[in-house]
Amino acid sequence: MKKITSILSVLALMFAVVSCTSNSDELASNEVGYLKLGIETNTTTKENTRAGAPADYDAKKLRVEVKNEAGTIVAETNDFENDTELNGAQITLVPGKYTVVAHSYNWDGNGSGFNTPYYYGETEVTVKSRTLSTAKITCTLANVKVSVNFSEEFQTSFARATSTIESGIAGISAQAFTMGSNKGSAYFPVGNLTATLSVFSKTGEGHSRMDEIKDVQARDHYIINYTVAASGNQGNVTVKVDPSTRTYTYTFEVPRTSGTSVAAYAANAWSTMTLIEGAVTSKKSDFDATKLSLQYKAADAAVWTDVANSALTISGDNVSYKITGLTPETDYIYRLAYDVNGDDEVFSKEVEFTTEAQPALYNGGFEEWYQVGNYSSPNKDASTKYWDSSNPGSASFNYVVTFPETSFVHGGSKSAKLAAAYAVIKLAAGSIYTGQFGEVDGTSADLYWGVPFTGRPTALHGFKCYLPGKINRGSQPSGVGAPASGSNDIGIIRVALLTEKLHVDNSNMSTFPNWQTDKRVVAYGVAEYNTSDNNQWVEFNIPLEYHSMTTKPKYILVMGATCKYGDYFYGSDSSVMYLDDFELVYGDSPVQQ
Repeated sequence: MKKITSILSVLALMFAVVSCTSNSDELASNEVGYLKLGIETNTTTKENTRAGAPADYDAKKLRVEVKNEAGTIVAETNDFENDTELNGAQITLVPGKYTVVAHSYNWDGNGSGFNTPYYYGETEVTVKSRTLSTAKITCTLANVKVSVNFSEEFQTSFARATSTIESGIAGISAQAFTMGSNKGSAYFPVGNLTATLSVFSKTGEGHSRMDEIKDVQARDHYIINYTVAASGNQGNVTVKVDPSTRTYTYTFEVPRTSGTSVAAYAANAWSTMTLIEGAVTSKKSDFDATKLSLQYKAADAAVWTDVANSALTISGDNVSYKITGLTPETDYIYRLAYDVNGDDEVFSKEVEFTTEAQPALYNGGFEEWYQVGNYSSPNKDASTKYWDSSNPGSASFNYVVTFPETSFVHGGSKSAKLAAAYAVIKLAAGSIYTGQFGEVDGTSADLYWGVPFTGRPTALHGFKCYLPGKINRGSQPSGVGAPASGSNDIGIIRVALLTEKLHVDNSNMSTFPNWQTDKRVVAYGVAEYNTSDNNQWVEFNIPLEYHSMTTKPKYILVMGATCKYGDYFYGSDSSVMYLDDFELVYGDSPVQQ
């Protein structure tokens, strides 16, 4: 990885000012300062535009902004080189601190493509009265450059080959380097990379391997060289570092002839288990799948744990396995192995992975509450925004429907009591949820569901006592399966892992997610109740059903409500639900949708 040291542009900022007066006269003709911008280009990099940037993108076309201390832009241009009003001209300023920013125009570099560098630079300068000030900006590469080379011997040894570079950042397009085609270098936003090589011999036999490039930083230049190994089945990887230019040259040796080789791919690590996948990338005529095995160990352990062939899932050339019983937040290593003849084993590269943490719910026992006007909020104080309830809405009609309860608890000194009420004109269901109550508009409200969270639990566990009333408020909504008026009300507890916070308007049902199909939902679990618990605590365990086993969540929603159809203002004004001792369960067997 090369820290690109060639300067795209140097902005020379020249300031000349004298003292300034106050109010509208501070820029009087004899009390002004001047800013002069100059630009110098010094780069040998070819900057043509390909996919990933706008069609008219030119990395050397710079946007320049001059901002005062308040962040107000006092001078700007989208094409400094050709802007005659700023390039070489003087800008009138008052004394003070200024920030000058220059970057490639018409793209933010948040994508990938061939020959699409993105340059950025900024500096601060203080303009003093009656003083000539100067400043420089060095615009440097803000994304990452990757070059791929296939040696001459490599090209004569194989019929075709492609190296696909992928970013670890979601949504960034992969870029493919094809042997025999020179498209230049590819650029990516800063993030870890993987290089997957697919080669085909002249007899049509295909092989592949994947290698990771970690600790990537802006201005790094990775040069990937593919050569032919003198011998061996798996091939070696060597890294040559040029510290003067910070160029990292990766050389991957690929065998010309195919023995049996195996590959281990990136692990999907959870907190106590990890899903692994690998493959047989080449095999001889006497290949025996029963000789495949897997080994893993803690990164600092001396001894490997062996997984027998019978425990592996083998489908064609693909191998998979679930490693269980791991310790959270721990580094591990695994590899695949093939027993060639009883004395000689072929191993894949060793793949490192780190198990996830097991974050807990804040205030899951509902012990912490603080007073807000005429109601209580289930948080420690106003600065803690984790739980909220329907109180901010119902309290505006002088009805409180969610309380701390001290006389009926499962553990600790408090539980949460949710009690529905008829709030003047409509039903107000008792509810509690992770997120924030928004604004009230009449009887409708904006709700923001979810709080930051990155764990992957398998269930929500806790205790509840539900006392349903007979439905006596509102009109039965159609098309949603609501029971008839006079039936037992339905209480609900749900948990969801999300990629983003959900904003819902309870007067607009189209803003509510479809929990089974919404792409923002990583996992979901729900339990519904319509019978009385007779004033007894009942334990519950709600499994999370994962829609994706690889997507990691960013938010969690946990919710309890006295009336499932409370958003339609339909239910019983006498339904009550007590909740206590909520906790997340982290198991080895997540349920997949």
